[in-house]
Amino acid sequence: MVQANTRFTTCGDVLPAARRWLLGAALVIGATGLAACPPAADVKGGGAGFSVDALAADPAALLRAADEQDALAAPRNSLAALERAQKTQPDWASGPGAYDLQWRLARAYASLAEPDGDQRSTAVPAGVQAAKRAIELGADRVEGHYYMAQLQGFSALLQKGETRPFLQAFVSEAEAAIKADEKFDAGGPLRIVGVLYARAPKEPVSVGDPEKAVQYMKRAVAVAPDYPANQFFLAEAYVADERYSEAESALATARKLLSDPKWDARRTSWRELLSRVERKLKAKQN
Repeated sequence: MVQANTRFTTCGDVLPAARRWLLGAALVIGATGLAACPPAADVKGGGAGFSVDALAADPAALLRAADEQDALAAPRNSLAALERAQKTQPDWASGPGAYDLQWRLARAYASLAEPDGDQRSTAVPAGVQAAKRAIELGADRVEGHYYMAQLQGFSALLQKGETRPFLQAFVSEAEAAIKADEKFDAGGPLRIVGVLYARAPKEPVSVGDPEKAVQYMKRAVAVAPDYPANQFFLAEAYVADERYSEAESALATARKLLSDPKWDARRTSWRELLSRVERKLKAKQN
């Protein structure tokens, strides 16, 4: 990732190196969320085999289908199910189901914004609007704030100049999510803040703070100790804070956890992330 002598700026054009660390943090945010429960046996398809037209025109069932498609890492399918639910029940814009619809829309758009491509420029604004609506409908609920935080991170990636306001908004929304329910998504609100503090350049350039990174990741581990991502991002925080022996211990725990069959679907991508932390640790030790 970022080398110690890399020069950064928070005004004017963002340099490529700064863009790389920000992209890395945003990708981690998208890649480490805890998937929903496995799809029910009666739900057919997923990925290319999914057809929203084959689903019942029942909003509650469509929300369940959106969750199941999200668990299969198929955000376009999830979004299609949500859009159909919205058309089936137009009054959800102000009715009791509006919150459940809006935060899921924000989640789908955040997932669509993860790849570095043209769709990010349209997915992010749409996602921000959905998250904003969710927060208006349920300011004390975790989901709207959690996905708004992620979308603010992706908003920062779209900027050609100043990114600090978006990163500050990221932290503010994540803190609101922590206050609402820090256990959501296996400690997700804590995890995304910890990753940001570990990877961002330090003050006064940006918001990075290795000590805070360790604090947040230790809290995430306390919430979900058997969630592998919490362990290897704790290791990354330790590396940033130059606590190398503790990083080795956290990595050893992560490797052990990854052997559990329940993580089969995520093992490949998580091993890649874990390897990056291992390389970072080795480089620091050498």
